[in-house]
Order: sequence, then structure tokens, then C-alpha cells
Amino acid sequence: MASPAQQTLSAFLAQAGVGGAMPPCHSASSPSRSEATPAAGAGRRPSKRARTSTTPTTGASAYTPLETQILALKRAHPGMVLLFEVGYKFKFYGDDAHLASQALNIACFREKNLDAAMIPVPRLPIHVKRLLALGHKVGVCRQTETRALKAATESAHQPFARALTNVYTASTYIDEVTAPDANDEQVLVALVESKASHAACPHLGLVAVDMASSSATYDAFDDDALSTALETRLAHLAPKEIVLATSVRERTQRFVKNYAGPHCRVEEAEACDAPMPGLTAHLHGEALAWVADLPTEVQRALLLLLTHLHGFHLASALTCPANFATFTERSSMLLSGPTLAHLEVLQNATDGTSSGSLLWLVNECATAMGRRVLRQWVRRPLLDAAQIDARAHAVDLMRERRQPVLHRAAALLTHLPDVARGLVRITHGLVHASELVTILLAFHRVTHEFSELPPTGSALLDHVLEDLGAARDDVAQFVNALDLARARKNDLPHLYKDPARYPAIQDMQATLQADDEALQAHLLDVRRILHRPALQYSQVSGIDHLIEVRRTEASHVPADWVRISATQRVVRFHTPTIVQLQKQRERHRELLAAAALAAFRDFEARVAEAYVPLRRVAQALGVLDAITSLARVASRPGYVRPTVHAPGTGVQQLCLTQFRHPTSEARLAHTYVPNDLVLGSTTGGEPAPRGVLLTGSNMGGKSSTVRAIALIVILAQIGAFVPCRAAHLTCFDAIATRMGARDDVLHGKSTFMVEAEDTARILRTATDRTLVVLDEFGRGTSTFDGVALADAVLRSLLERGDRMPMLLFITHYLSLTRWAHVYPERLCNMHMAVRQDVNAAHVVFLHRLVAGPASHSFGIHMASLAGLPSSVTAQARSIAFRVQKTHTEAERRRIGARFLQALRGGHVSTAWDLVHEMSVL
Repeated sequence: MASPAQQTLSAFLAQAGVGGAMPPCHSASSPSRSEATPAAGAGRRPSKRARTSTTPTTGASAYTPLETQILALKRAHPGMVLLFEVGYKFKFYGDDAHLASQALNIACFREKNLDAAMIPVPRLPIHVKRLLALGHKVGVCRQTETRALKAATESAHQPFARALTNVYTASTYIDEVTAPDANDEQVLVALVESKASHAACPHLGLVAVDMASSSATYDAFDDDALSTALETRLAHLAPKEIVLATSVRERTQRFVKNYAGPHCRVEEAEACDAPMPGLTAHLHGEALAWVADLPTEVQRALLLLLTHLHGFHLASALTCPANFATFTERSSMLLSGPTLAHLEVLQNATDGTSSGSLLWLVNECATAMGRRVLRQWVRRPLLDAAQIDARAHAVDLMRERRQPVLHRAAALLTHLPDVARGLVRITHGLVHASELVTILLAFHRVTHEFSELPPTGSALLDHVLEDLGAARDDVAQFVNALDLARARKNDLPHLYKDPARYPAIQDMQATLQADDEALQAHLLDVRRILHRPALQYSQVSGIDHLIEVRRTEASHVPADWVRISATQRVVRFHTPTIVQLQKQRERHRELLAAAALAAFRDFEARVAEAYVPLRRVAQALGVLDAITSLARVASRPGYVRPTVHAPGTGVQQLCLTQFRHPTSEARLAHTYVPNDLVLGSTTGGEPAPRGVLLTGSNMGGKSSTVRAIALIVILAQIGAFVPCRAAHLTCFDAIATRMGARDDVLHGKSTFMVEAEDTARILRTATDRTLVVLDEFGRGTSTFDGVALADAVLRSLLERGDRMPMLLFITHYLSLTRWAHVYPERLCNMHMAVRQDVNAAHVVFLHRLVAGPASHSFGIHMASLAGLPSSVTAQARSIAFRVQKTHTEAERRRIGARFLQALRGGHVSTAWDLVHEMSVL
């Protein structure tokens, strides 16, 4: 039975983890020899090597007490890589030692009966994060008793008790605010599926939480056969870890695991069908009442996530309703997963990093809070013109900074730690004293920056600056209560300016002082024994209260004195009284440390009570930083503030003068060729076609041009400046893209099947306020089928009349250009200009968007540039000429027959349409 002192100290040690939270402890003291038989498969991953690594060399009973304890903990906690605190090292054992050796590039060696690998204690956070990055779940087993307290118990000669004190995954490892490599977002997603939903249209529930900021998202939604809705949500959330209900259908399981890949951990767990009873165990009061109104599938996902986080002592991240937001908000545009990928909004298509993406372009943030807000803005453009204008106005004012208050606000963002992450660590009881004072001083600097706030001319900026002072009084009280110098040194016993607030610390300090006085009183006795009235204690190699006696006199000291060390001149001793008092003093020091830690956790909890106003400050900092980042982008040469009109103020409009591709321009060393585009109506109000049929050569810049247009729309609707000389547009409700070629092996879909299903979805969902981008639809099948389908899709969109979406349609099928003559008020032909010689032997790409259809695609010329043999390209030209001639003659005969038939029937308009169609040939 552990003493109260041991229990107090065990609590102290259990909370001494690095960067994460503790699950309920499973301790393993030294069992008897009869309990030492190893269990089969005691390791984490059963393998031949793992099994042999836990085989004793001299029989089943040959395990040492420490090894028996280690194996018991490994059996109790399967499915994770375990580290054990052993002295001043952390060690891996068995199969985990082999894994760590390979993953961390450290030595693996035989230690008695088990294979082992070890790391120094200070390197624990570094190596844990490396293992987490590889997708592992990591557990840390610490010693839960200390030498001084253990010496006073009956188990003094047994191994130190150890327990699992910390469990980490990639999403639940909440790093310190000063860590240079901390992730801005650590999203954990829970996903469930309704058993009542149809297999072809599953109904899913999702709850996600960013563990770095405690921001949570929820949604209940119907999906399609391609899992497009789920793909969209995962693309937006970019989770580090997914908790998947075991009851989801196999198709959803396959999709999630395929999406996750090697960098997102997937863990399966059972989800409760009736979640409310389980939720009442985690939530109370306002939070429980709020949850009761959520859809059932969201409740199930929330309970699944709460249960998962409870094992990490992090469930409080989901207990504040103010932290939650719905995924589908009416105030913002939902960019689908394919659209995010096609336009490279959040990451590039080459290596999956943010470099070269739209987010990369606008990210000039100084803080992690700002980067989180900016990412949210980029992936969710605004739909309301008034909100867009308010944000753009704030960006414009911050760009100009004509008012001193805005200069001070921008300067405030420099050298700030991630206070949002720090606030999360405080609420979970994870910070140490020096980290807490860093967070509080950052909050103090921010909240006390503005005593008076003159109006800035922007309601948004005024609101943000006002929120910066939300917790001014609370922060001042916390900072004034601490001895900052002591806090920076993590000196917990002397942390507070008013020590009387924590009498337990004072009592233990008084006890320690009494121990010191007893040692000094004993020194008087020693002086009398040795007849040395000036004798003082000495300290050598960290051992204090030593009595030094000349070597010639050492034989005359009392026989019960303990010899500690010696030199050529002196011998050093401890008396039995000193030994006893030192043990007592060491126990009291450890109890003081436990009392000081308990007091610190109490103070930390007081800070956590101010969570709501402190979170307002952190959120305001994020918005201010995001606005400042967009202001820096707006200051770049050639950027202009767009004019964004509300829907209903006229026809849908998109007028871009001298526009450029935002990200390509930023990455190119040479000048980007600008272009003009007018759709819907001109700036003067004159009608213009709502769609463009874009033709031209391969490598001419067609796809890059339409991507530039779509990215400019996104920039405009997040309130940013755009790379144009002038820009006027009406708010779009969505951007729908079908670009590139990809198959879906997971669902048994060919490239063309995916292309057709994406296009079908666009046809179903596009409105007159949607920007639709279709890039070479029909190329994934035979030429004639492809032409027919592309023609039919284009015609379907054109025949919608006033409900036609804004359309950018790229094609190599020149026969489609006739529709611009059939519907000249809805569609115009444009192409990317090239310059060529008479024989088309040499082509120069001008990258200019000009009116009219292209005459050639120059595909054979592109093949020649790609290195195909000249004999092959020459033969291809000959074949192309014959095929084109035959096809043209057949088309002319067909159109001529239809023309005569139309004239005989008196259908003059149809006859004129056929004349236009003939002219294209």
C-alpha cells in the first residue's frame, strides 16, 4: 500500500510528461518470480524477429524483475510503440527496439534477455515526433516513484514502479508554443455512417477538431458513388488522424484508407447507435443542451471522438459549444475536393506541399493564428458582397496604414508565440511554468497595447482591435501574481509573489528549514567530537554535509561513521545522524516539489477559467494577421482591389483587364503575359456572352488561363487584391471544375467514367451564378464518342438560357465552335494565339487570349518537340491530312443535304445555322 506521500509524488510524476496528455495509468510494480512467464505475442507487431527478441536465454523463469515489469506493460498496452524511463534514459524493448533502431537511426543491442534501444531523456520530444510523423502511436512509461520515497517503503529493493503516463498520436501531440517545428493545424476527424442509408447514397456524420486551437467542425451529409462529398470535407480539413466507425460500409472504409495514405493515421472504433446517454457522461449544462439538437449522425460522431480523446485526457477540447461551427455555412462558398485539387488552392499537384499553391501565394502571416485563419478564408470564399467589401476595405486600410494605430497593430504581430495553442495546453494542464509565463506575457503585451482606440474607418478592424483587449484585467491579475524571474527558471516552490496563497508550500519549506537547522545543530556535536570548533561542512561532486578529516586522524573517528570518499590528504565522512537527516530532507524536498506542482496546476486552472475572453484575443490576433497578410499581397506590383457586385444588381459579370495567373507569375522569372476577358456584360453595362469556347495548341496556355480566371475569382471573394489592371465581377455561388485526367481504381472507375461522373454532377448542381470550367471533356474515349458527348454537354448548358452558368469550355474539337454562331449572345470563340511559318514547321506560343476559333491544335508539332522520331511525325502528318480531308468532305455533304432539306421546309433560321456550321469547315 503506497503512502500518502508516495501517492502525491506519483501524481506529480504522472503530470511531468512532455507535450501531451496522460491516459489513466496502468502501473506495473515488480511481480513475483512465479508471474515472470512471458506471454506469447507480447510485442506490438508479431513477427519472427519480435518473438525471438523476448525469449530468455536461460529459461522462462530467467526474466529479471525489470524485464517482467516491462513485458507486463507491453501486454497491457498493445498497438503502440512504448518507451520506458530507466534511470536517465528512455528505452525501447523487444520489437519496438528494432522499429526504433530503423526509424530513429539508433543502435539496437541485447540487454540481458531483451533487445533494447535507448535515447537520452532530453531527446524524448524529438524522437517521439519523428515516430508520430511515421504514423505510429507512441506511449511513454515513466517511473512513478523516486529513490528517496521508495527507500522509506518495504519495496526499497524492488524495481521502481512504472506506469503508462503519456500516449501520443500525430493529432494529439500538442507541442509547446515555442517549438519551431510545431504544426499549425492538427485535425482529428471522427466519421460514422447511418445504417439506414442506401449503399449508393450513404448518409455520413462527421466531427473534426483542430487540437492545436480547439476549433471544431461538424456535418451530416449525403454522399455519392464517388465519395465526392467526403473527399471535399477531407480535402478541406486535411486531418492528421481519422477515427472511423467499424460499422461504416466497406466502400467508405476503402476510400478513407486510400485517402489517408502513409501520412494520416486511421484508427477504427465502435460507434454507439444511441449516443445521448453516452454524451451525458462527457457533457453537461449548456453543452449537453446544444448537442441534443444536433443530427443523430453528428451526435454519434461526437461521442466517438469524445471517447477517443478521453483516453488522452483531451476530451475537454469538445465541451465548449462556442468552439463549434458547421462545415456548410451559408455565408461562404464550398469548393469541392476536385476543385481544390484542380486549381491547386491548398497544395500543389506535384509533391502535395503548399509551395506554389494559392495558399502559398497569400501566406505572409507572422503568426500561427493568422495562418489558420487565412487557410480557412482561402478554402471558404465569401458569398456576401457586403462582407467581401468589408474585408477588402480592411485590407486596403492596412495596406495604406495612414493611421498610427494600424502601424502599431501590425507591429504587435511580430515575435508572438502561438497563444491559441498555448491556451489549449493550459486548458489541458500541459504547460510548465516558463511556458505559462511566455504565454501570459504575450497576452499581456497584446491586451495592454491599446488603451484608447480611435476609429480606423473599418468596422471589421475596429471590432478586431477591440477584441484584443478582451481579457486585459484577467491577464494583468495573472502576471502580477507571479515572480517572473522564478517562473522562467521553472522554480515552482518560489513562483508566487504572495506565498501565503498556498500554505502547503510554506509548510514544506518550513519543514525543510527545520531539517537544515537540525543539520547545523548536529555540526556542533561533530565539532565537539573532533575538537575542531571552526569545522564546516564541505560539498564535493554534489554530495553535501561532508565532514573532512585529515588522513592521519581518520582512524580516530567513531566506528559508525560512514566513509564517503578520500584524497591523499583527507577522508570524508557522514555520521549516522547526517545520513538519517539527509534521507529525511530528500523526502521533504520531493514532497515540496509535489506540493508546488499541485499549487501550479491550481494556478493553471485559474488561468483556464478565463478561456472564453482569452480565446477572443487569440481569434482577433488571427484575423488581424490574416488581414495584414492580404495587405502585404495587395502591396505587390500590378495588384488591384476588385469591384465585387451583389447578385441581383444586374447580369452575372466577370470583367478582367490585363489579368495574370497569380501563382505562376510569382514563380516565373520572366514577365507573365496578361490577358483580357469579358463575360456577362461589360463594365459599361453592354451585354456580352456568358461563356467562352477556348481552343488552341497544346502548350498554348489554355488550362493555365482558365485556372488563372478561377483563382482570381477566389482571391476576389476572400477580400484580397487580384493580379489585374482592373477587375469587376458579380459574386459567384460556386466554382465547379472538370480538369485533368484521373482514374478511380478504388471504385473500379476508368478515367473517362470519373470524367463523365464529375461532369454529370456539374450539370446537376450548376446555377446561373456558378463558374464552370470544363477542360477537354470527352478526350478519355473514342474521338467520335468524345466529340458527340462534348457537343451535347455544351449544348445542354447553352440551352439553359438565362439560367446558363458562366462557362469556360476548353476543347480541341473544332466542330464545337459552331455553337458560337448558333448562340452568339451566350458563347464566344476564343483561342490562344501562336505564330507559325508557312509550313507550320516552327510555332511560337504567344500565350495571348484572342477572339475566334483556333485553326489547328499542332499536336503533331508538340509530339516532335517531345522527341518523337521525325519518321513517325512525318507519317502522322500524312495520315492526319487524309483523315481530315475525308472527314471534311463527308461533313460538307451531310450539312449540304440538311441545308437543302431546311430550305424546302421553309426553316430559314436552321438553314442559316447550317451555313455557319459549313463556314467552320
